Amino acid sequence: MKIAVCLYKYFPFGGLARDFLNIMTICRDRGYEIDVYVLEWHGDIPEGFNVHVISVSAWTNHGKVKKFINQVTPKLQSGQYDLIFGFNKTPGLDLYYAADPCYLDRVKNQKNYFFYRLGQRFQFYAQCERAVFGLDSQTVSLMISDVQRDLFKLNYATPDERLLLLPPGISMDRKRPKNWSEIRKKTRATLDIKENEFALLMVGTAFNTKGVDRSISAVAALPEKQRANSKLFIAGDGDLKSYMEQAKKLGVETHIEFLGGRKDIPELLLAADLLLHPARKENTGTVILEAMVAGLPVIVSQVCGYAKHVSKSKAGIVVSAPFKSQEFEQNLANMLQTEKLQQWSDNGLKYAETEDLYSMPEKAADIIEQQLQLKHAK
Repeated sequence: MKIAVCLYKYFPFGGLARDFLNIMTICRDRGYEIDVYVLEWHGDIPEGFNVHVISVSAWTNHGKVKKFINQVTPKLQSGQYDLIFGFNKTPGLDLYYAADPCYLDRVKNQKNYFFYRLGQRFQFYAQCERAVFGLDSQTVSLMISDVQRDLFKLNYATPDERLLLLPPGISMDRKRPKNWSEIRKKTRATLDIKENEFALLMVGTAFNTKGVDRSISAVAALPEKQRANSKLFIAGDGDLKSYMEQAKKLGVETHIEFLGGRKDIPELLLAADLLLHPARKENTGTVILEAMVAGLPVIVSQVCGYAKHVSKSKAGIVVSAPFKSQEFEQNLANMLQTEKLQQWSDNGLKYAETEDLYSMPEKAADIIEQQLQLKHAK
């Protein structure tokens, strides 16, 4: 069996890239031949993956995507593939992994929607989304957020049988190991974190979306004694200039450290005392669950799809929507008490042992097999 995969960009530190790699590795190990079409590929190419980089140029991002689709479509329609699987919204897919939120719903709630909908950018992305979720489409979508599933259904009247909900897919290496205390001590020493200091952690590449500015402001708002003993570490690639300027303006530049893209996220989760994730939008928020299964308490914004797991497990605090800076800042200050952190940590670890937070890649691969069987039965 031969599968074609569409993915606009691959870079090894992204959550979508990890999901893509985990799912398709299982498919490869089950004997499928895999062709991957991308605009950009950064990092090593896994064994057994045939990666095709489609080079295009345009003034805008949507212009690049449009040219990419125009070049890839004939290859997908050539008849050589048993299944076409997309990790971005692309016309002509058999299966779509719905990592991105509903574009139409988000734009409709903007103040300038009446004028924005007339632009070429909106029309292009709305057309791509309709090609996946519209009534005229046959694409089956693998949903990772029940909230987003309901929004797509509301906006496109997509039938339930085309919206299949997956469990989370947290990598087992994120679970707290038996020697976690030793790893924690070693990593904290590497990061120069003193025993009496609170290490706050953020993980993500889209700094504005993840709310890095919100976290910097919250650190600056801490009571003086707490602020003196707290340091915020930010793991991920991005443009640092405005955030470094913000930290300097607020007088907390010595309390903020940007770590860049990292491969040692499991170690950082063990070394930290609290995960901050005050995202402005977040379909799921994989790092929220990664923190919980590592025993790291979390404070997250309610817009995150996986915030429901924080509430259910009592592994931290969920900040209500719409986001209020004062509420976030006050909750952060209240959380930095050792006895409370220990209880949240224990709750997260207990939840990790009783809930299915890990099987998403296997379930997705099973659905791929089912769809292949259905296609060949027709």
